[in-house]
Amino acid sequence: MPAKKFVFSRRTPELAEDLPCPGNPATLFTPHDIDLANLRLQNFDQSGTTHGALHLEGVELTRLNLSQTTFGSITLKDVRLSNCDLANLVTRGLNLTRVEFHHCRLTGLSAGQADCQHVLLAESDLRYAQFRLSRFQSAEFDTSNLEEADFQGTDLTGTIFRRCNLQNAEMNRVKLANADLRGSNVDGLNVFPEGLRGATVDPAQAMVFARLLGIRIE
Repeated sequence: MPAKKFVFSRRTPELAEDLPCPGNPATLFTPHDIDLANLRLQNFDQSGTTHGALHLEGVELTRLNLSQTTFGSITLKDVRLSNCDLANLVTRGLNLTRVEFHHCRLTGLSAGQADCQHVLLAESDLRYAQFRLSRFQSAEFDTSNLEEADFQGTDLTGTIFRRCNLQNAEMNRVKLANADLRGSNVDGLNVFPEGLRGATVDPAQAMVFARLLGIRIE
């Protein structure tokens, strides 16, 4: 009996159409623990600050600067971020459910053991981002730069990497079953051969990965 075909299915954020936009959104980020819902926040800078827990639900963020910021934990549900700067953000726990990042800067982000479900990262910069021992379910990376990102020990089952730069990314001990790497740059990708089991690659990538298996193609 043939194996059941894997079907990718990512759910998009559930956001209200007419979200209120507070006049001075930066004041909402002054408490140690931040809990916000059903808002549209844009054009403010909270870089270099330290907080406890951040919980956002049903929130749309545009041009938010949280670079060099530290959070004890971050939980985002039904959130869309556009043109936001999260470079070198540090958190010990990251939980994402139905979250989209568009044109965001996440270089050097340290996410701890992240749990990410139904997540899209599109046209974003994730160079040197750290996702060790994390889990991505129904996740999609689209036209993003993941050069030297660290996914060691991460479950990437079913994840799509579309037109991404994975050069020199760390993927030792990952799970890539039903993942789709086609169209991405995998030069220098550090991955054990068993981690590629069940992944879909294109012919050019197969030539790169053949060297991992000691296969000579003539």
